[in-house]
Amino acid sequence: MAPERARVAFVFPGQGSQAPAMGRSLRESSAAARKVWQAADASYGASLSGLTGAGSPEDLQPTDVQQPAIVAASVAALAAFNEVLSVHGAAVTASGYPLHVAALAGHSVGLVSAAVAAGCTPVGEAVALVRDRGRFMASAAFEKPGRMAAVLGLDERAVENLAAAIRAETPGSYLAVANVNAPQQVVVAGDLAAIDRIVTEGRKAGARRVIPLSVSGAFHSVAMLPAQAAMRERLLAIGIDPPAAPVISNIDAGQLFDPSAIRAELANHIAAPVRWLDGIRTIEALGVRHIVEFGHGSVLTGMLRRTVKDIGLHNVSDMASARATAAALTNG
Repeated sequence: MAPERARVAFVFPGQGSQAPAMGRSLRESSAAARKVWQAADASYGASLSGLTGAGSPEDLQPTDVQQPAIVAASVAALAAFNEVLSVHGAAVTASGYPLHVAALAGHSVGLVSAAVAAGCTPVGEAVALVRDRGRFMASAAFEKPGRMAAVLGLDERAVENLAAAIRAETPGSYLAVANVNAPQQVVVAGDLAAIDRIVTEGRKAGARRVIPLSVSGAFHSVAMLPAQAAMRERLLAIGIDPPAAPVISNIDAGQLFDPSAIRAELANHIAAPVRWLDGIRTIEALGVRHIVEFGHGSVLTGMLRRTVKDIGLHNVSDMASARATAAALTNG
């Protein structure tokens, strides 16, 4: 009798995971990862690998560089992992894959990486898509300036109440919850004046810390509605195939099986809060034994350590971690 395949979920990070030289180690040590970056460079229209491999933090600052680089690095990490598993390509397959992938999830732009991993669209199309996604979001941020801040030590309801109070006292404010990442780790997005207020007043309301984030706009807020509309039009040019495993929605934490639902999610989540914590609860309910983060750093793994119990957590960012994770999962 064949051994039972390990039941896992694959997750992919969003903005905040980028850093100079990300992906370089994998490009140098994995033929599969190099192939992903070659496809990314070709579709991006410039040397994305050069910008990330030898660039400075300033080179990675533009949103239309950051987002494609994050997707390329994440998909390349999965490709290297699959190479270790003797699986061809940068996706999972519904049959024959050596692990039971119960779900795939991505934080914000990581949702595009999850769609690639699920076999919905090739990495080349995905990189071109997120290049334009970044441009749409940068344009929306220019038209409606804003920022984001992480509120630590308060739950979602408390942060919502604090944001509502500041909105009521700040003319024209659109401050609101943008990400619910982990218990008592909530990100808000809004106009510049309201973000200044929540940073200075958050501790009075009981927050442990309020940290301004180094981002160029109020992402996942009403400020991004023009980007959402532009993305909806852009997605008409992209083929979306059925996923090999369900993709978890950022909007309502549901399981997405239908290509039309995934297409709608890829546009609509740009202006909606990322309900990451709820998505992880959905993954937990599927009975997974392991969660693997693919990409540079371990931002999501850090969140997961504060969220889940009795689930093995793994991060694949280089060949050593790809081999270690493959060994841990294929040995039970």
